[in-house]
Amino acid sequence: MQEVSADPPSDESPTPGDLVRAGVTQLMRWTARSQGRRELFGPAAEDMSANDVVLLDFIHNFGPVRLSELASQHGVDKSTMTPQVNRLDSKGLIERHNDPDDARATLVSTSPEGRELQRRIGAAGAQLFDELLAGWSKKDRQALATLLDRFVRELVASHPGDSTT
Repeated sequence: MQEVSADPPSDESPTPGDLVRAGVTQLMRWTARSQGRRELFGPAAEDMSANDVVLLDFIHNFGPVRLSELASQHGVDKSTMTPQVNRLDSKGLIERHNDPDDARATLVSTSPEGRELQRRIGAAGAQLFDELLAGWSKKDRQALATLLDRFVRELVASHPGDSTT
């Protein structure tokens, strides 16, 4: 990745907000590239879209979950979520169950194959970052992990209903 720089609106030094925004934008560009996604998700996710990977991750971490909750958490209509869930189902990555609290609703959870794929995708991403951070001190690596986790949690908490960490 290239070094992140932020151009502040004036001759002043960039604020932390300027630098974070520039860094997040750079990360978004990197993950939007197919090579970036391959490095982040590994060969296990080669035939999956980034959206499929994010959806499988959510189901893995928060399932069993209703389709309506998936749609709400991802900011889309249930009719948009259905084909996305069907793609995961057609690959054998999720299981559907009747909701014991509502006979009209269906719950989805990861299948054993989906859990194994999610484990491999997570391992690929962790390895990528561990290799990238190998030259950093243990203290700096831990500080980054702690502060990034805090940043994401506070960002998500500031926009209730948009997503779950």
